[in-house]
Amino acid sequence: MANLRYGIVTFKGSKVGTLTERAEGGTSFKYDISSPEIACALPRSEGEHIYPTAIHPAFAHLAPEGWLRARQSSIADAGEGDDFGLLLEFGRDCIGAIGIEDPEGQGSRAAFIQGKDAETRAIASNHRTISGVQAKILCQKIDGQYVPADDTGPAPYIAKFPREDLNDLVGNEAISLELVQKLLPDDAVTKFEKSFIKDIPQLGLLVERFDRIENSQGTEKLRCEDFAQILAHPPGRDRGNKYNVEYSSLKEALQYSAAPKIDTYRIFKRLIAFVILGNTDCHLKNWSLLETSGELRLSPIYDVLNTYIYGAQGYSTIFGLKFNDRKYNWQEYDRKLLEEIGTTTLTLGEKAISRAFSEIESCQGALFTRLNQPLPLSEDRTYHYRAAINEKWEQIYGSR
Repeated sequence: MANLRYGIVTFKGSKVGTLTERAEGGTSFKYDISSPEIACALPRSEGEHIYPTAIHPAFAHLAPEGWLRARQSSIADAGEGDDFGLLLEFGRDCIGAIGIEDPEGQGSRAAFIQGKDAETRAIASNHRTISGVQAKILCQKIDGQYVPADDTGPAPYIAKFPREDLNDLVGNEAISLELVQKLLPDDAVTKFEKSFIKDIPQLGLLVERFDRIENSQGTEKLRCEDFAQILAHPPGRDRGNKYNVEYSSLKEALQYSAAPKIDTYRIFKRLIAFVILGNTDCHLKNWSLLETSGELRLSPIYDVLNTYIYGAQGYSTIFGLKFNDRKYNWQEYDRKLLEEIGTTTLTLGEKAISRAFSEIESCQGALFTRLNQPLPLSEDRTYHYRAAINEKWEQIYGSR
């Protein structure tokens, strides 16, 4: 019988408990005495949390997806389906404040790194990971230049890269984030810029991390949990369960917000903006609560892409979450459907819903002024990007 693995669980850099495989299957997370609560789905009132299959979703959703998962699996002694093995190898520093350390330590990867491309070298040289499907690595800035983060220093930026068949993903997300700022001037959008990273030939989108802040003691980790973690929603075999939920899950996760009514209203405004911009991929993991002044509140926006225009390249044009046990195509999203979601699922009043639409509409000038300026996309893609937004605006608000 193979030896059962275990990992040291840390929170903000301090040991808080142990995650252990069980002989009968699944895992157990056990808090140390006097340790603080580390996750909404792992209440401190229960000293031990047993999960019958694999590892608890609060940990599983820290593991990588897609491009990074494939790269890290090739480096680690773990299969692509082995969240525990990947986190033991790379989970010392994850998104948010939770980390998982291998008690036996990690060996040198110097031999593996030789001859590999810059992205793989960056991944293999540290014990950090990020969730999300898109190609991405952690970075820092030294003397004004972005460089891959090393194993011990700060990693305050996430660099996102395009797919081989979609070389304009960076430009798309950059302009989409910029337009979100036009529509939601009072809502926080994480800081970002396009830039090159040392030794990597592809242009990247550098997103500043809001779960890390610098203070007199150095870099502080802030608690940050996506809604799939909060609700202990298992990722599923193909990591696709983040799409198999209703909008009511957003409301359910907000029970952990210190200001649930305000954050529900903010979510509804963001949903309107995402519909206008064709951001169909707004699944459960693209919403998070962030530690703010000691409380949990809705985090800044960190992932916006007009995915609708990539329908022919494999992106789904169906919106990420369900309403009344059905998924709707982006083209079906009109004002009536959004109002129904706001009223019946998010339980907002009619006045609040009307105000949200009016506040978005008041940003029309700023939105279309920027939209009609040059975009970081090809001529053909620019046409489809603009056409999609114009179509949706007219569907929701009528002719301009």
